[in-house]
Amino acid sequence: MLQLRGVARVFGDQTVFADVDLEVGGGERLALVGENGGGKTTLLRGMAGLDAPDAGTVTRTGRVAYLAQHADTGGATVLDAVTPEEVRGARGEFEAASARLGEGTGAALHAFADAEEAFRAAGGYSFEVRAAEVLDGLGLTPGASTARLSGGQMRRVMLARLLLSPADLCLLDEPTNHLDAEGAAWLEGWIRASGTPFVFASHDRAFLDAVATRTAELERGGLTVYPGGYSEAMAVKETLRDAQARDHAAYRRKREALDEERRRQASIGSVQENRRRARDNDKFLSSHKAGRAQQIHSARAQAMQKQIDRLDEQAVSKPFQDRRTLRLDLPAAPPGPSEVLTARDLTVVRGGRAVLCALRLDVRRGDRIALTGPNGGGKSTLLAALLGTLPHGGEVRRGQGLTVYAAGQHGEELAGLETVGDALLNANPALTPHQLHEVGAQVGLPGGPAFPLAGLSGGQRTRLSLARLGVTRAQLLVLDEPTNHLDVRAIEALEALLLAFPGTVLLASHDRALVGRVATRVWDVRGGGVTEGPG
Repeated sequence: MLQLRGVARVFGDQTVFADVDLEVGGGERLALVGENGGGKTTLLRGMAGLDAPDAGTVTRTGRVAYLAQHADTGGATVLDAVTPEEVRGARGEFEAASARLGEGTGAALHAFADAEEAFRAAGGYSFEVRAAEVLDGLGLTPGASTARLSGGQMRRVMLARLLLSPADLCLLDEPTNHLDAEGAAWLEGWIRASGTPFVFASHDRAFLDAVATRTAELERGGLTVYPGGYSEAMAVKETLRDAQARDHAAYRRKREALDEERRRQASIGSVQENRRRARDNDKFLSSHKAGRAQQIHSARAQAMQKQIDRLDEQAVSKPFQDRRTLRLDLPAAPPGPSEVLTARDLTVVRGGRAVLCALRLDVRRGDRIALTGPNGGGKSTLLAALLGTLPHGGEVRRGQGLTVYAAGQHGEELAGLETVGDALLNANPALTPHQLHEVGAQVGLPGGPAFPLAGLSGGQRTRLSLARLGVTRAQLLVLDEPTNHLDVRAIEALEALLLAFPGTVLLASHDRALVGRVATRVWDVRGGGVTEGPG
């Protein structure tokens, strides 16, 4: 269905990727993963034929449907917006032909038969049933006005339109964005049940594991394909990395041994003859032996240099080391109170509607509590009420001396901060100037502590967020959708930070893999209440 040969894409003097070879067959589901800014969207656009490659060829077979990360759609209602043009046109001709049947002519009858067959071939009779299934799975109302939809809802409308479009190959860019856990699980089932091949770029590890048959990773300009879903693919990659590390270590040992012997032979070959030690009648023989020894040792040194050169040509490179975690000598955070938060009869009312109703909650030291539930169920509202940033009824008590670090969905905690140093000191005021430089260097932030936040790229802001979490000495972390805008590696680094964090965590997230691996307790927030389950 899709074939790439030697594909490259270059922007200015920067090569995004090069020498990409890939084939996608019928029924295959290929996951595309990699760092933010690594070229996944660029590669998908090339597959879709929206951008021409700077080198190589892209060959497509059949119709291609593409879901972009950011797109708008037309249509007065949701159902109008998701109806493919092919169905819409066939329906219009069928309705017009039906209206002419009253003429009673043979031409009108033939026109009706042709229009009815075209409508049937376009899937018109079954379309509304299929549309209702898709829209219900994505939490959309068919008759809702598109003018009143939020950005997240419009994203789901675009996804529904793609799933309902006739296509031989579907390309999806971050399809689980703005989907809650239930919507993502529904999408997984839909894709698995479809016989259409899919290529999708996503950071949702649970989605990737559930759907992908192969995983392609874009890393430092190259594409490597592994078997299976994300977890299986990364296990294979780790095995290959371990083998590469062993081969590289063996190469280094052999090279160092050869180089040491080469230097020894060269040193022996450069020793000058001491003619004073030879008797007069032996001076000629002594000079001859010394010269011959120099030639032999110099030749051996040259031969070993050639061995080293051949070894270098076949050398196994050192595996790439990802720098996402901090290793700093910081004082341990004080343990904090055993009773971290206590809520009694916690109620929040908005627009005359109770979003949270008389909740009784207890958070204890060491808990890692994940807040789950549908979009709009009240997770962010609950976090804000517990932090005291939202008016509420009832009582919320904090443990004595509790220190809190809070991070919003869109980086609201950085508001009013100007530099990288300001952001790090805001997370931990005790950091020294040397530590500020050390943190920035470890996570690859440019320019030192004085670098302005406005000059950071999206990926650099991500690394700064992870650095802030790594240096904070707060006893309670309150994180609202912390995986938003993070790539898979950054999510895994966040996961490691949370697992190693000695304090308490409140975490609102749709990332099922993160919740499954981190949470010790789960609060399902919906309908104004909270249902607790084990982590």
